Amino acid sequence: MIDPTTGMKAGERYSVENVERAHQFPGFFLDGKYYLGPELLTAVGWLEGTRFIYDNLDAAGEPVFPDRAAGDIKNLTLTLVDGTALKLARIEVSAPTEDIEVARHTHNGGATRNAASAPTFSEHPPTSPGGQLGMEGVGITRKDTVPLLLSAAVMGLLAGLLITHAQRRRR
Repeated sequence: MIDPTTGMKAGERYSVENVERAHQFPGFFLDGKYYLGPELLTAVGWLEGTRFIYDNLDAAGEPVFPDRAAGDIKNLTLTLVDGTALKLARIEVSAPTEDIEVARHTHNGGATRNAASAPTFSEHPPTSPGGQLGMEGVGITRKDTVPLLLSAAVMGLLAGLLITHAQRRRR
């Protein structure tokens, strides 16, 4: 359950504004957890009420933030422990036929891309960014199909060469 004072809603993703000279947060929030990548395998942060716990270590193996508490979130604003205020923006994921893109909504409610032109993540299973599932149930994106197609083309070429060579030997 997400604390309503954070301003976040269940099932929606939120990115943290990147500001110069402030800690960078490259991931996104989803359902009270903070993820670094779209595969949703491991959360590296989470909310405890409005408190944002960020389990990130520096090069020496020490937590980046004291006691792993990065700050508090209220009304879609992350206030870091040092007082820096960073805005949260709702993000949406594009259609399955395109590469996964992130469209940040502006503060006036408009999107940088027409949200009606493509289905959002909520229309697909959370493990499947493109709505397609692989053999193990892992989501397959357009980026994943390129190496598969290249491998199939190389195998076809090799098979063709072997067949041609075998036919020439028979003559």
